[in-house]
Amino acid sequence: MRSIRSFGNDDRHVMAKHSTIYPSSEELEAVQNLVSTVECALKNVSDWMDEINKTPLQREGADEEKEIKNEDSAESNTNDQSCGTLCGVLRIGLVAKGLLIKADMDLELVLMCREKPTETLLCTVCDNLPVQIQKLTEDKYEVEKCLNEAAIMVCNTKDPKLTLKVILTSPCLREDMDNKEEENVALKDPADLLDRQKCLSALASLRHAKWFQARVNGLKSCVIVLRILRDLCNRLPTWEPLKGWPLELICEKALATCNRPLGAGEALRRVMECIASGILLPGGPGLHDPCEKELTDTLSKMTAQQGEDITQSAQHALRLLAFGQIYKVLEMDPLPTNKPSQKYSWADREGTALKRPYEDGSGDDKDLIKKMKRNIRKILDSKAIDTNQPMNALMRLNQIRPGLQYKLLSQSGPVHAPVFTMSVDVDGTIYEASGPSKKTAKLHVAVKVLQAMGYPTGFDTDMDSMSADEKSDGEGKNETVPTNSSNNTANSTTDSSNTLEVRTQGPILTASGKNPVMELNEKRRGLKYELISESGGSHDKRFVMEVEVDGQKFKGAGPNKKVAKASAALAALDKLFSGPNAAGIKKKKIIPQTKGAVATAASVAAQVARGRGRVALPRGAFVSAAAAPGYVTPGYGTPYGYSAAAAAPAYGLPKRMLLLPVMKFPTYPVPHYSFF
Repeated sequence: MRSIRSFGNDDRHVMAKHSTIYPSSEELEAVQNLVSTVECALKNVSDWMDEINKTPLQREGADEEKEIKNEDSAESNTNDQSCGTLCGVLRIGLVAKGLLIKADMDLELVLMCREKPTETLLCTVCDNLPVQIQKLTEDKYEVEKCLNEAAIMVCNTKDPKLTLKVILTSPCLREDMDNKEEENVALKDPADLLDRQKCLSALASLRHAKWFQARVNGLKSCVIVLRILRDLCNRLPTWEPLKGWPLELICEKALATCNRPLGAGEALRRVMECIASGILLPGGPGLHDPCEKELTDTLSKMTAQQGEDITQSAQHALRLLAFGQIYKVLEMDPLPTNKPSQKYSWADREGTALKRPYEDGSGDDKDLIKKMKRNIRKILDSKAIDTNQPMNALMRLNQIRPGLQYKLLSQSGPVHAPVFTMSVDVDGTIYEASGPSKKTAKLHVAVKVLQAMGYPTGFDTDMDSMSADEKSDGEGKNETVPTNSSNNTANSTTDSSNTLEVRTQGPILTASGKNPVMELNEKRRGLKYELISESGGSHDKRFVMEVEVDGQKFKGAGPNKKVAKASAALAALDKLFSGPNAAGIKKKKIIPQTKGAVATAASVAAQVARGRGRVALPRGAFVSAAAAPGYVTPGYGTPYGYSAAAAAPAYGLPKRMLLLPVMKFPTYPVPHYSFF
C-alpha cells in the first residue's frame, strides 16, 4: 500500500499535465460561439421549411390564429412543431461530454428528422443554412454537404479553426431495426435514403451522451482522467483502438466501484490496474454496452494482438507509477518537490559532510504540537483576524496569504446542474475542489488549504461537533470570560455551594482531555443528573444541573443542558479527585446486583480471596466462577453448535476473571483501497 504522500505527488503531476492539454479560454469561447450559432440557424431553417410545406389553407388558418390570442394558442404551437420536418438538434460526442482537449476538437451535432433522412432533405438544409447564419452573425462560415457521412460540415474562417459536423438521423430507423422486417423495410425506404449505418451510429452516440451525463459527471476525477487518457491515445498508437466509447466505459466501471472518492493520480492508477488485469485479452470478461437492448461487446472490433499490446503498455505504466515515475507515463518533466532543501548548521561551507550533533528525539512530537498551538494562538490574537466577526474560509485565507490566484480547471455537467473545478497554487502545492458554482468551488478550495496549513476554517466548523438540539439551544449564548489553565475552559464560580458555570465556545474537557461526564462516570457509576432550574428568555437561556457524588451535591450552569451537566461533573472532579482530596478517595468496586445463591457464592469467594492475603488489584474487581450473567457472555467456552445449557464448556471458565477497563486508542484515518 502506497502512502498518501506518494498519491499527492501523482495528483500534482496529473493536474499539471491536465492544465497543458485543456483548451484555452479562447478556444472554448470559439467552440461555444460556433455551436450556439449553428443551433439557432438550424432552428430557423426548420421554421422556414415548415412555412414552405404549409398549404394555403393552413397559412390562412395560421393567420387567423395569430389574430385571435387565447389560451389554446400554446397547444396549437406545440402541435405545429411536432408535425414539422425537423424535430430538433442535440449535442453529442465531446461537446456533450465535456472531453475536449487541445488538438482533439471534434464537434458533433445531431439533427433529428420526423421522417427518414434523404439526400434531398440534406441538400435543402445545406442550401438554406448559410442564409440563416448570416442573419445571426457577421462572422463568415463555410458550409459543405457530405453525402457519404450523412452530414453537413460547418467551418469557421477565424483562428482557431474549428469544424462542426451536423449528422441527420431519425428515430424511425431505430424502430425499423426493432421490428426486424428487413425485406419490408427495404421496400418502404425512399430511393435517396442516406447511409443507414451512419444514421444509426448517430442515434447510438446520442444514447452514449445521455448515459455519460447521468453516470460519469458525478464521479470525482473521472473527466480529468478521461482527458489524460485521450491524450495518451493520441500520443501512443498502441492505445488508439481503445479511444472513444470503450475507454469511457472502463473509466466509469473502475471509479464507480470504489467505495470512496479518489484523487486524480490515484484514479489514473486504478484505471491502469483495471486495464492491466487482462480484461482486454481473449477469453476475458469483455465490456458490455449498457446503452443497447441486446448483449453487445464494445471490444468486438479490437483484435487479440491489439488487446495484448494495450495490456502490456498498461502493466509497464503501473511499474513506473509504483516507482514514482508518473512523469514518464505522462511524458512531462518531473515537478520539483514541495520540501525546501535544508541547510544544516553543522555542514561545511565547502560541501563536505560532517557528523550531525546528537539530538534526543523523545520530545520532538510534543514540541511540534506546542509550536503549532502557539502559531494558531498568535494568528487568532493578531489584529489581522478578528474572531468576533464571522469570516468564511476564503476571507481567512486571503488575510493569511493575500494575492492567491484561483484558476478554473474544468466545467462539466448539464446546463441545469453544472460542476466547476477550481484550483489554487500555494507554495508549489496545487489544491483543487469542485462545486455547483465558481464561488462555492473557490470556497471549498480555501477550506482545503486552511486544513492543510493547520489553520481554522471558520466558526461553522466549531459548531459541527454539537448536536442539532445543542445548536438551537446554545447558538449565540457563548460569552468570553477569563480562562482556567487546568482544563482550557472559562470557568466562573457563581456561589460557594459547588456550583460551576461555563460560558465558552467549543467542547468542555478536563486536564486529561476527556469529557467531564465520561471521566466522572468512570470513577462513580450510576450517577443521576437533575435539572434544578431554567431561567432566561428564549435568546439567553440558563440551565442549572445537579449531581450527587459521595453524599455531596454539585451544581453546574450553562446555556444548555449538556454544558450545565458537564459543568456539574467538572465541579465534582475538581472538588473530589484533584489536589489533596484525591489521595484519600479510592475507587469504589463494582458489585453486580444478583439474587439468591449466585450473590452468596460471589460474596463467599471474595471473602476467601481476602482471607488468603491476596491484594485486590485497583484496576477492577475479581469475579468468581458463578458470576452474574452480565459479566460473562452466555455460552462462553461452549463447543460450536451447542448451547450453554445443553453441554458443559469445552475448556471451562476460569476460576478468577479480571475485568480490566477498556483502553481507548486514538483513531486515525487509515486509507482503504479495493481494486478489482
